This record gives sequence, C-alpha cells and structure tokens, in this order.
Amino acid sequence: MMGSQNIRLSTICCSDRRMDILDTNCMLDTPINKYEIVCEECKFPNIDKIPEPYYIAKNRNFSGIEIIEADLGNLFISDRLKQVFDILLPNQCSYRKTFVEGSTITTKWWLAIPNNLVLNGEVKKSVKRCINCNQPLYAHPGSQYEFWENDIENSFDIIKSINWYSTDDKDWKKSWIGRDLFLSVRLISLLKKIGAKGIYQNAFSKYKQLTKTEKLWVELSLSNISMLKNNIKNEVTIEAINNFKTAFSIVEVSNLKVEYFEKKFKIIVNEITKSICNIKKGQQINIGFESPFVIEKIENWKSTKTKTKLIAFAFDNFGNSLLFDPKDKNCSLYYYDHETMIYDLVQSSILNLTDE
Repeated sequence: MMGSQNIRLSTICCSDRRMDILDTNCMLDTPINKYEIVCEECKFPNIDKIPEPYYIAKNRNFSGIEIIEADLGNLFISDRLKQVFDILLPNQCSYRKTFVEGSTITTKWWLAIPNNLVLNGEVKKSVKRCINCNQPLYAHPGSQYEFWENDIENSFDIIKSINWYSTDDKDWKKSWIGRDLFLSVRLISLLKKIGAKGIYQNAFSKYKQLTKTEKLWVELSLSNISMLKNNIKNEVTIEAINNFKTAFSIVEVSNLKVEYFEKKFKIIVNEITKSICNIKKGQQINIGFESPFVIEKIENWKSTKTKTKLIAFAFDNFGNSLLFDPKDKNCSLYYYDHETMIYDLVQSSILNLTDE
C-alpha cells in the first residue's frame, strides 16, 4: 500500500525494560551493542550504522509481545508483524536478524530500521558542542531544545528522528542517547486490532481519535492481512507442564494448597495454576533483572485490584513482584514495577520459564 501525504504520526512508548538496553553500576541505559565511534574527541557514535551482529540481552526475549522499541529509534518486531509491514508498508523499513547476546543463536525478533527520517527538534545554540565534530555535548529535550514535536504529519507510516537527545543534561556519556520513533496513528490502531502488544501512543499526543480516512485504511488493511491475524498459537501440553514441575522440583500436587488458593482468590484453578500453588517457598526465579524473585508461601500471595486479577507470588529485594494470570489458560507472567506502578507482560506463559 502506497504512502500518502498528511499521514498523522505520534511518538510511541513502551516498557522501560528494554531488550537491548541494560542498567549497569557504571551507567544507566547502557546499550549491549557496540557502536562505531566517529569522533575521537567526544566519542560520539555513528548512530546511523547498525552494529552487526545485533544482540538482544539474555533473558530479555519477552513472550507475548510482538513489537517493542529498540535502541536509537528502531523496532523489534515478530515474524508475523514483519509480514504485516512487508504487505502494508513496503520499503519503509530495512530488517536485520537478531542474536542472543554474545552468541550466534538467532532470536525470534527482527530489528526493523525505519528508512525515512524527520527532524522533530532542534538543540539550542547555547548548548556546548564538540570542537571536532560539532555534535552537542548534551541535549536534554526538556531544557536544551528550542522545540520538540511529538506529533507530525508526513507521507510515511513509520519514521525515526534525525536528531538525538540525552537523558543527562550535563554530559550525554553519563547515560546514553536516544532517537524518537514515530508510528502513524492508523498503524497504532491496526496493531491494537490484530492484538500486537508492546507499544502504545504517546499519552500527550493531540491525535486522540482516528479520522474517517484513517478508519477506512485500517479496515482495508485488516482485509489485506486477514490470513496473518491468527498466526500465533499458544498450546498447553502435558509435556510442558511436566517440564515446569521438574524445573521447580514439584514432586506432588497438594489438594490442600489448591483448595486454599481457590477459596482465598475465588478462582477455579487450571492445571498450570495447580503446579504453581505447589512451588516451594524460597525458590528463585531469575528473568534477567538485577535481583532474582523469591517465591513466597501461598498465604502471602496477593491479588491485584485491576480488571484482570493477577496474583503476586514472587518478590525481589526492591519491592517489585512477579504475577500470573490464573484465568488465562497459559498463566501469562507479569512484572510489576513498584516505582512506575506499571504491569509488564514478560512471558505469554509461565511455562516458558523452563525454556531458558
């Protein structure tokens, strides 16, 4: 489908837990991929040259998610979404395979690199620049930019910014740099329609509703990709449940714990939940965060007050928790960040923990 003039786009947001960015003791937002240095004076990287191979951090290969931001204005997308993009947005992105960090093992994710660029902000002239390459030494979007646009109109559905920004307002090297990624509001709507989770429109966007033309594009696009809509299936097998029991040393299922769970949370358990109820207190779950999560005894498990009732059953040293959805046949696994108060889906099934 060809692009047209006056396509409305907004910046997107996603979880702070990124697949190619880690926090270290030395620096926040540390990229795991090494970029070519183009200036020896200020050490500024070549932000347009994609490192190869392109790595994803270990234990960050989230299930249940099909699209999420990658470093410097790029995207990680699933096989299904690559097919969607190929049909609806031909030539708007280039694609690279991705690999598990430090290995030659390919992941299920494609790195989608927007082919089109836009200037959505301009650094103030008063900001100090490198004497060699003239790049800003810092570029905080709040106080050090003349202007900053989160909504634009263009002739493409996916674009990234030419300009970059820094988290630190004194020295970009103390954190890292970023570039904005824009998706058309019609494409964001389409992703919701086909159940592709992982990103959402900037909350401060002025584009709150689709126009009639945009709605028509979504309808036509759904027709064009109808054969791909249900391409993802999650099967619960006896083998997967047995592997889960083995991984967590579950020898037998206690009906007393199952009955206690059902009475406390007023939920009829499925086969996976029966197994979860019988994981011994003190066992650890490591999903790649700074601290492992320790499973609490069932009496201390808590349910959320959200529309989808989640059960918190494991906690880390910082007050964050892991939760599962007992009404989901796959028992999807979530992470709760107590600072942002955001629930992130980290696995489409808790059974996937045994894949690591």
